[in-house]
Amino acid sequence: MAHLNLIALSGVATRDAVLREKSGGQVKAEFSFEVDRPFYRSNGEPVSDLFLVDVWNDLGQWVMEQVKEGQRLFILGTLNKESYSTRTGREHLTIVKAKYLRLLEEDLVDGRVDTEELKADWWPTSLLHTAVEIVGSAIEEDIVTADPGASQLS
Repeated sequence: MAHLNLIALSGVATRDAVLREKSGGQVKAEFSFEVDRPFYRSNGEPVSDLFLVDVWNDLGQWVMEQVKEGQRLFILGTLNKESYSTRTGREHLTIVKAKYLRLLEEDLVDGRVDTEELKADWWPTSLLHTAVEIVGSAIEEDIVTADPGASQLS
């Protein structure tokens, strides 16, 4: 039985997507993605998380054409742990495998949630409902889906 593995992110691509052709003809696009947290360092700089995002096949091809450094995006996908060999042993990396991407013109969260609630160690049910509503509204305003052939690309 499979368990739910789902991550929803909004943020900014920090570099252009790079295309990698894998054995067997599969195509994978990779790019890095920054998500601001609702925190600031003592010097006033925002705190953020940086993710490596993999996007496969047709959606990966679309990403190559559309995702450039500075592009604001909404991503739905899965968290995956991968390992690889180095001269010093095995290294592990957690990546986001994007299953859905949407170009954004503005931030999804601004004004819709209380920043202080986001900082809390646990979220009340009302904030969880708001988060689900934000994800739902992002999907309803669809620009691209996991089936790019059926999308309204702009």
